[in-house]
Amino acid sequence: MTSLRTLLPLNVDFAAKVRWRMRFDRNPLLITLQDKYALREYADSRGVKTPRLLHLTDCPETIPFDDLPLRYMIKATHGRAWNILCFDSELYLFGDGCNLINQDGSLLNTEAAAKYKLSRSEAVKLCKYWLAQKYNSREWAYQFIYPRILVEELLVPKDNTILKDYRMYTFRGAVKAINVGSALYRKTHTNVFFDAHWKEFKLTKYREQIPCPLPEVPEVLGDMIKAAEKIGHDMDFTRIDLYDTPQGIFLGEATVYPEGGGLDSPTSCPAFNKWLGNQWALNKIDSINAAWWGPISGMWWCARQINTRTLKKILGNKIEAPPPHRAFPENS
Repeated sequence: MTSLRTLLPLNVDFAAKVRWRMRFDRNPLLITLQDKYALREYADSRGVKTPRLLHLTDCPETIPFDDLPLRYMIKATHGRAWNILCFDSELYLFGDGCNLINQDGSLLNTEAAAKYKLSRSEAVKLCKYWLAQKYNSREWAYQFIYPRILVEELLVPKDNTILKDYRMYTFRGAVKAINVGSALYRKTHTNVFFDAHWKEFKLTKYREQIPCPLPEVPEVLGDMIKAAEKIGHDMDFTRIDLYDTPQGIFLGEATVYPEGGGLDSPTSCPAFNKWLGNQWALNKIDSINAAWWGPISGMWWCARQINTRTLKKILGNKIEAPPPHRAFPENS
């Protein structure tokens, strides 16, 4: 009898395994890693620093604006890009940051940021709106995070350069790939991957430009890898995002569903995506589930993207989103 294992190609790519996790993996540690507050305690227990916590609440009206420093971040613990920046006592809807930076990657482009400016009452209202939401029902772990708002110190880069986000793709406690990101890279659609020895992965196909010049190897690369491996030790895969600052290495966040398992992620190079997926070792049953669920869920993703492109062609600018901080209901 021919087994199912022989009929299915079990070396599925990385994104297919992310979609497998979204559908099948119910490890409670996923919840801890995605919860921005619980992750802080988890990191502290492993000797990895996180930005200084200034306030934690489930009642945004209690945020002590008058007692906070001139610069800080407000974040929802149970979602992605639900962030508010306070810069020199002014509040801005931050998102992923790419709309608020100058051409050199520094903060703050005050002209561009004007339409993202928030009053304190608007910031409180937006936080209350976030607290009432569940982030992406397809991503299981988010559905079980107790929603809170945290306020933490704003990290700064070394030597007035761009604050880079070192995304460590960590498999069973071993870093196999490092993606360097920043608000400037997101804004200019540039991207690059290195191995743990800072050797660039040469892709066969590129969706984004390669940064020029390439980011230099961090002096503390070895320490960052050790920090990532401490956080990811008990997981088959976690992406650990770290920052190198004048005060040392800080954990930004952990991501268990990178890019929501979207097609052609994390790169548009099929060979690299397959190689990265092969670093994610699963048991036999989970490998079989990933092999059949990956293509099925991939077809759903493809249909979703086609529908979005079709709507854009038909409706054009009519489907553009409302101004960012006015996008929540007036009666919320």
